[in-house]
Amino acid sequence: MKKLCVLTLLLASCATAQAGFMDEVDKLVTDGQQIREQMPPAREEPAPQPRYEAPTAGEDRHYIQSDDFFISEQPMGENAWIYVTLAKMTQPPNAQTKGEAEFFKIANGASQWTKFFWRTRLARPDEIRLGTVMIMFEGNSQNDAYQAPQDKSNARQSSWFMARITDISDLYKGYVTVSGGYKVNPKNLRVLVGR
Repeated sequence: MKKLCVLTLLLASCATAQAGFMDEVDKLVTDGQQIREQMPPAREEPAPQPRYEAPTAGEDRHYIQSDDFFISEQPMGENAWIYVTLAKMTQPPNAQTKGEAEFFKIANGASQWTKFFWRTRLARPDEIRLGTVMIMFEGNSQNDAYQAPQDKSNARQSSWFMARITDISDLYKGYVTVSGGYKVNPKNLRVLVGR
């Protein structure tokens, strides 16, 4: 027992001596001043941008495929705007169908015969002119302007409409105005390219 007590005292004095020794070394190295851990200055990281899925082959950035059509039960005519529906043609128009084609509506799977159908593509900046009839996505409104679809599901299930460009003087602000008084981002415009 006596040996155990001596050993404990010896270890305690060694630990105390080592701690005192380290304090003296610290004073010599730092001249009595504390050394601060060197950390690089904090960088402000930008807020993460939303990730949008990339279009697959055969789709444009609006997730519209090369064999997609926009259809309506009525022509644009003198209306300020009309809703159009994304569809696939299942039977082309011919003389027996009086120029109507049969379509499969993407959003609900319903079949519809109509003679009012259009192919489209993304509008180029030089095509954004007063009076031009365009198709635009309605399902993404930000800052009081309709924006391009953010994902494929939204693009293929939500509403699109057709209207005429009525004002291009605010293009520098990131939008045009279309008939009905709606603001639309120019990246959300689709030009008609025929049937």
